[in-house]
Amino acid sequence: MAEHASTDAEGEILHRQYIDLVETIKRNMDPRSNTVLLVDDERGIRMKVARDVKAFDPSIVVYEAGNGKDALEKLTQIRKTHVRDPLFIVLDLNMPIMDGWAVIAKLKEEYESKGRASGIPIIVLSSTSGEKNVAFIMKKSVHESKSGYIPLVTVAKETCVDKRRYDAAGEPGLMNWLDYFVRKK
Repeated sequence: MAEHASTDAEGEILHRQYIDLVETIKRNMDPRSNTVLLVDDERGIRMKVARDVKAFDPSIVVYEAGNGKDALEKLTQIRKTHVRDPLFIVLDLNMPIMDGWAVIAKLKEEYESKGRASGIPIIVLSSTSGEKNVAFIMKKSVHESKSGYIPLVTVAKETCVDKRRYDAAGEPGLMNWLDYFVRKK
């Protein structure tokens, strides 16, 4: 009798997992679904932010990329599948292949070429200074709207060099911005 109850419980668990998988597939294929794009070369950061986004709204479809090139490809996929832009992009600055600076520049160029005043909201999540020297005479910065990208907010990871320069610091700051962009939809 105990074996029968165990088999029924296991069958119920497998059935629930199957239902959850089917629901996830349906949601991911639903063009009306809201999406978010997470771009960071650290998988652990992407997983943490994905969990945080899902905590705000489990129906959001989360796409992940490990570098800027992959992010732009995922953005094309999101636009094709969901016929709209993601609610926002969480973007690291320092990544291999194509960094966050190049992604910001591409997205800025894209919205300006279409005559728009702003692009997809970007949350820069960085553990660096948020600045980059260009040609020894110029400094690029994500602080105080110096990147020129609109709308862009900056959040310092816990190991950030100078948290005072960012719009928010650490996990509480990131959670506040995630809440703002998810609730704003």
